Amino acid sequence: MGKREDALLVLDDLLQLDDVLSCMLARRDLGGVVPTKMKLKDTSFWNIVKESTSQVFPIIEKFFLYKVERINLELGEYMIIFAPITKTYSLLVIIPALSNMGLIDVEIENTKRKIKAILDRKEDDSSSSI
Repeated sequence: MGKREDALLVLDDLLQLDDVLSCMLARRDLGGVVPTKMKLKDTSFWNIVKESTSQVFPIIEKFFLYKVERINLELGEYMIIFAPITKTYSLLVIIPALSNMGLIDVEIENTKRKIKAILDRKEDDSSSSI
């Protein structure tokens, strides 16, 4: 399997958690990997989040040397979590505002590690890049 497919499997695993409504591996240039399934019912909210993702990357880049771990946005009933993996890639997770953050933090960290390993993997086929 290629990197994109492996990243999708990792994201699908994260979506199995009850509190994870949606997630994606966001890339600085508005690209990324988005699972086809999501539990978030408000698609217009999801579209705004996807369109706004590129605006977070300048903040990530400025604080990357200081080991930025999370950028959380609390918006009414939702929380958006950006968890930078590299300067170019960030895990984006949407959860209900009243979620169990202890469990979510552990799962986000595990997902970040798995995706980092996928991104660092050397492959001969350039079409398998994310």
